[in-house]
Amino acid sequence: MHRIQAYITLAIIFIIVIITLYLPIMLKLNRKGVSIGKQVRYLGLFCSIFLIVFATILFVPITLHPQHHILNLIPFNWIFEEKDAINHLIIEVIPNIMLFIPLGLFIPIVYRNKRTIFKTIIFVLLITLSVEFVQYFIGRSSDINDVIANTLGGIIGYGLFLLINRLIKK
Repeated sequence: MHRIQAYITLAIIFIIVIITLYLPIMLKLNRKGVSIGKQVRYLGLFCSIFLIVFATILFVPITLHPQHHILNLIPFNWIFEEKDAINHLIIEVIPNIMLFIPLGLFIPIVYRNKRTIFKTIIFVLLITLSVEFVQYFIGRSSDINDVIANTLGGIIGYGLFLLINRLIKK
């Protein structure tokens, strides 16, 4: 329950910060004649990246001198090591997947040259590897399972892009 409250708090903070940061940009872009559709696409990508950074790096205390560096390079070890693997799936894995779905959706929407699944996955993979790299040095764990879940989220987001694109074309 505490984790759900943390996610709700995160969402409220996220909305306030985005509105505060983007409102002046929106006003300036409106004056320059940038279409609302284009602004929404870029805002979606910006929000996706901001949410990822906020949720994975900024939402918990950061220490530049952690006592331990935690690195897991064994895929799916939580299935066998966790006492309650279903709980771990719900609390850790599914949120990691969901966190990267918007990124996988907005990359091909914003960047026409990234509209292949391969290019989108590479972009998502670079973002998630960067996050895991930073987390290792700030007192958080770096986990191959997060990389897998995040990449899966990006693939699902890309699938949503294909679905939306197909519906729009019809």
